[in-house]
Amino acid sequence: MLLDRLAAACSSVLPDATVIVTGSLALGDYQPGKSDVDLLVLSDAPTDGLVEAVEQTWSQEPGEFDLRVVRYAVAARPRRRPHRVLGISDYGDRFEVERDTEEADLVVEFSVCRQLGRSDVIGPVPDEWVDEVGAAVLTRWKTIGDDAPDRELMALTACRIWRFREERVHCSKRAAAQWARERGADVAYDDAAVRTLLDRASG
Repeated sequence: MLLDRLAAACSSVLPDATVIVTGSLALGDYQPGKSDVDLLVLSDAPTDGLVEAVEQTWSQEPGEFDLRVVRYAVAARPRRRPHRVLGISDYGDRFEVERDTEEADLVVEFSVCRQLGRSDVIGPVPDEWVDEVGAAVLTRWKTIGDDAPDRELMALTACRIWRFREERVHCSKRAAAQWARERGADVAYDDAAVRTLLDRASG
C-alpha cells in the first residue's frame, strides 16, 4: 500500500519519527481510488531528503496523499495556528511542497488524533479552536457559492463540522451524513441541498 511505503520513507529519513494515520483511513471511510492517504508525522530530525524519498515512493505507487511534518513540541502544546515544518501533497494533478508554514487546519488533525488515542504525543486542543476552523471553511464555501465538482465534498464536510459542533465527535464523512439524515437533513449534492447543509452546520 501507498500508506506503508510513505511511512517507510518517513522512517528512513527521520529516525525519530512517529507516523500517525489520520483522515478517512483512521476514521473507517477510506475508499480506494477516491480517498487520499493522510499522515501526520512527528519528528525533531532535519527533513533534508524527505521530499525526494516521498517522490520516489510515489513514483513506484502513485496515489493521492497529504503528509504533514511537525515538531514534537508543537504537537505537545498546540496553539491556534500550529507550525508545520513540511507539507507534501499529491492531489492527482499536482505535487505540492510547502515548508515552514502556520496552518490552522492542524488543530483539527491534532483533535482527531487525540480522539484516536494519541494523547501521549498530542496535547489538549480546545474544541472552540476546531469550531473556528470549521466556521472558516463554511464561510469560505458560502462566499464561493455553487461549485458543482465539489458539492459532495462540501455537503459531507458540512455534516462532519455540524456533528462535531453538536456532539464533540469526529467521524467519517459517511457516518456524518447518516447522523445528519437522522436529524432530518437532506444530504444531497445539488446546489440547494448543499447550501442548506452549510447553513445548518453554521448553527
